[in-house]
Amino acid sequence: MLEKIRTGIEGLDIILDGGIPRGHCVLLSGSCGTGKTILSQKFLFTGAKEYGEPGLYISLSEPKDKMLAYLQDFEFFDRNLVDSGVVQVVDLTQDERLSNFQPLTTKSLMNAISAVILESKAKRVVIDSVTAICNSLGNQVNIRDFLFELSLQLRYIGCTSILISEVPPMTFQYSVYGIEEFITDGVILMRELENKGDLLRTLQVVKMRGVGHSRTRNIVEINSKGIELKPMFEL
Repeated sequence: MLEKIRTGIEGLDIILDGGIPRGHCVLLSGSCGTGKTILSQKFLFTGAKEYGEPGLYISLSEPKDKMLAYLQDFEFFDRNLVDSGVVQVVDLTQDERLSNFQPLTTKSLMNAISAVILESKAKRVVIDSVTAICNSLGNQVNIRDFLFELSLQLRYIGCTSILISEVPPMTFQYSVYGIEEFITDGVILMRELENKGDLLRTLQVVKMRGVGHSRTRNIVEINSKGIELKPMFEL
């Protein structure tokens, strides 16, 4: 039987019958503003608080200070966990370890990411975003090789991981390259829904290997707790 670990988002943990299976690599897809960063950070801080698991957020799109300032309004955020290094945010574009692996190739990028994860001893890892990484790799062959190797490395290291995928707004697609959803153990889709002139956020678990889950679309509410899910009929 698979061991489940809580994400800290009650509605999502109920859908997954207890949480994400430990060691799974999950694709979190969505367009700008759908709540991907909040969900991912709640996942990391829940791991640190409830399981004592070190967490690592690898960013390629936002500086560390800017992200931490944004998180301070949420109840789950604990600056002490950040200052003590239990939860780390690393801006890989500014990290000296990346410059040590030049020129930038599929292998060198994978080595840089592995080095950051191993040094942090993280058990929960978020990469934001896998789309940004793939954009730097050039062609489909490099992208496929990198994504396949990344999923293998994350499992080998023993992480439960979330790979963030940026997709266009108001679309039903899981990734930009059409590869990411096949090499991951799970897919969670966050997108928009227009209702009477209001643009609502939604969440849907598309797949999660080893879990008999609902595929129902839920309304996402962002508040001081982070993310709460509500059934669609409440519209």
